[in-house]
Amino acid sequence: MRRLLYSLIPALVLLMERSAMAAPPPAEPTEPAAQRQMRAQAERLVGGGHLAEARDVHLSLWRVGQRPLDAFNVGTLSQRIRDYPTAAEYLTLWLDLVGSPEAPRGPVPWTEQDRQKHAQARVDLQAAREHVGALQINASDPGAEVLVDGRRVGLSPLERPVFVWPGQHRVSAKLGGVRVERAVSAAAGDEQTVRLVLPASPTEAQGDGARGPRRAPEALSGAPPPAGAGPGRRWLTVGGLAGTSAALAVFGGVAVSVANGAAEERDAALARVQADSVSGCPGGAACGQFTDADGRAKTWTALSVGAFVGAGLSAAGAAAAYLLLPAGPVRVTTGGAGVQLATSW
Repeated sequence: MRRLLYSLIPALVLLMERSAMAAPPPAEPTEPAAQRQMRAQAERLVGGGHLAEARDVHLSLWRVGQRPLDAFNVGTLSQRIRDYPTAAEYLTLWLDLVGSPEAPRGPVPWTEQDRQKHAQARVDLQAAREHVGALQINASDPGAEVLVDGRRVGLSPLERPVFVWPGQHRVSAKLGGVRVERAVSAAAGDEQTVRLVLPASPTEAQGDGARGPRRAPEALSGAPPPAGAGPGRRWLTVGGLAGTSAALAVFGGVAVSVANGAAEERDAALARVQADSVSGCPGGAACGQFTDADGRAKTWTALSVGAFVGAGLSAAGAAAAYLLLPAGPVRVTTGGAGVQLATSW
């Protein structure tokens, strides 16, 4: 019995191995009907010569299903419409996904059509890279969001280079409220490495986020505030308001004088109108002089009132600034007449 068991075990193992080798590879998940309709639409667009629209459909399919076939179609169609950065990006992506024909592919071997497709993709990629620059972007912190010209290209570390048109570009990375940005010049057919070092975050810079922002050294040591925030500001504020009040008062006096002169002209014109006609203002020269003088008298009277009101407000502001804003240190001195107090400005 024991010999029989020992002879049956290898046979069972061989049978299981043969069953596993003979089992077909797992079938690819069935594509939803909406995506199949989009794929048929893309084929019709290609047949009608609308390559850019077909490329956009395959790009949408790639974002939804992440199928290598769609990455290949995006790359080849972008190459045909001369969108070389997108062609280089998606052809590189497809070649990374499918691997090399020389490497083992699993249960499904490489066919001759697959090899020709792979070779054509490599040729198209080489042609596209002659028109674009390649940026290998390395950020110091994993998980940092990487952007090129404001467009998000992924999270650090990036697996593949970013392809851009030749010229100046802004490359940035941000993480946790901090951001770093560099200006990079890309050349056609060139590849360069861009290193982005993120500064310390605000919490790390403080050392302990629970304690809140650090106070300035002068606040801790009791040092006096800056000169611009003390007596100097008080003097400038009081002087400015007092000067404004004086200027408005002078203007108000001038306005009163002009208004009085216009009022005299108006009264004289009114007397001439009344002497010429008993029916009011018939529209003669005296009537026009009356209207003009009356308008100037009213205008300058209003200006004088506004000027005096503004002068009063400015004077009140100067007095409030003098009383409320901090003054300079008080010095106590002795003189022949006794103790004297002096304020230092």
